[in-house]
Amino acid sequence: MGALPGRRNDRYSGVMVPVVWSPGPTVLVTLRPRHLSRHAGEVCFPGGSPEPGDADLWATAVREAEEELGITGAERLGRLSSIPLYTSEFRLEPFVAAVPDQPLRPDPGEVAEVYRIAIAEVLARPEIEGIAYTFEGREHLAPYFELADGVVLFGATALAFWELVLVVAPTFGVAPPPVVPGRYRWSDLPLGA
Repeated sequence: MGALPGRRNDRYSGVMVPVVWSPGPTVLVTLRPRHLSRHAGEVCFPGGSPEPGDADLWATAVREAEEELGITGAERLGRLSSIPLYTSEFRLEPFVAAVPDQPLRPDPGEVAEVYRIAIAEVLARPEIEGIAYTFEGREHLAPYFELADGVVLFGATALAFWELVLVVAPTFGVAPPPVVPGRYRWSDLPLGA
């Protein structure tokens, strides 16, 4: 997908979609602390901007996952779609990785909480709630996922997670649940800058 209306989306963020296989495929996401200047209070995958020593965006994702969560031994499984952000000039470049079930060491400066989302549980839901938006003159629903403590996974991170769910649904032998209009609106969510 190209840039969004009014955006360049020419800054890249390498992010890891970490999947732990214990007891079944479970995705790790983090809640960003509220004191941060960008995307405070949002749920995201570990990742960030490339640094000079990073060979590529996968290397960025690996470095960031280790810095933010202490993840080591990640094995790259594949790549999801590039996703431009509405709230900045960035675009997510998500890499799916198998990670060992290991003790995590969240960096308190970047991670307020770690959540685990079991893919089988998401696929077993009767429906997935979404927020309506218009793009190129057509109405769409952006999926979101309620986590513990009233925390909501939404936006680009939710789109990447949903793409992963769609990709793996056939291996579970099921169709993904439909996305239906939900109770949230964009104004209900903490849209970071």
